[in-house]
Amino acid sequence: MATEDTWYGLHKNCFKEWFGVEEASKFLDLVVRSQSQAPTENYMANISFFNGAYRKYSARLKDSSFILKVQQNEYPELPATEYLCNQIYDCLNITIPSYYLVRFPEEQFCFVTKNFMSSLAASDLVHIYHFVKNGRNHDCESLVSIIGEQTGRRTEQERFVYLTLADSLIGNHDRHGRNLGFIQSAKGMNLAPFYDNPTALALEEHAMLGADLQPRGSIFTKETDKPTMKDYVHEWNRLGYGEVVDRFRKQYSLAGLQRLIEKSNISEKRQKAILRLISKRGEELCEI
Repeated sequence: MATEDTWYGLHKNCFKEWFGVEEASKFLDLVVRSQSQAPTENYMANISFFNGAYRKYSARLKDSSFILKVQQNEYPELPATEYLCNQIYDCLNITIPSYYLVRFPEEQFCFVTKNFMSSLAASDLVHIYHFVKNGRNHDCESLVSIIGEQTGRRTEQERFVYLTLADSLIGNHDRHGRNLGFIQSAKGMNLAPFYDNPTALALEEHAMLGADLQPRGSIFTKETDKPTMKDYVHEWNRLGYGEVVDRFRKQYSLAGLQRLIEKSNISEKRQKAILRLISKRGEELCEI
């Protein structure tokens, strides 16, 4: 975990600067996080495919709260892959919590994300599944309408449109009712930062990474419950968000994402699999 010059796998000065602390402090008060299940009578999109893939802990570092996602033997590249996916979302201007990659325990990679609610004492996180009722479904049209109703702002709806395109681009098939939510405060409702962002390819066995893996989105469109990028593009054009798709298209740069992927801490075979997927989804994005 630490030597005289390093701290959680980082140079001590880098650790202090990255986490915004004055000294190289330890994560303290680690508590295993249980995955509570949302009610499922309305729809089944509350259950994460990544349940069991991580062992999660809440922890404190000085005055801040973090979530530590520790590497499991079955999915050794998951922490480094989720870190890469968050870097990609950063490049696409997706609002996400602060995130880090450290070595913990010992020399294993550990994905760390800041608990953004810990500094919002007068606010609550309200998951979106609470509003998916009365005949509504876990689909683009219902969810974007709910976001408009709860926030009263088209900009928040456009953030969601961007998210669905980013999820499709990297093959995140796990956007369910517990990782979409609102921050509720005296000022009203805002979309929470988007968390739980790994590609489904993070869970694939090494031997499968040469195949044409094409994970489908978990947020349905009017035409399909197994959407790819072209389905989302058609859906958002149908619903009047074509200009948002155009902005995302201009934001997308395969060359820029390739540089991130090739610098990542995952195996070359997984890098190539993710790059192939992004390239194919990018072609779908740009040909419509």
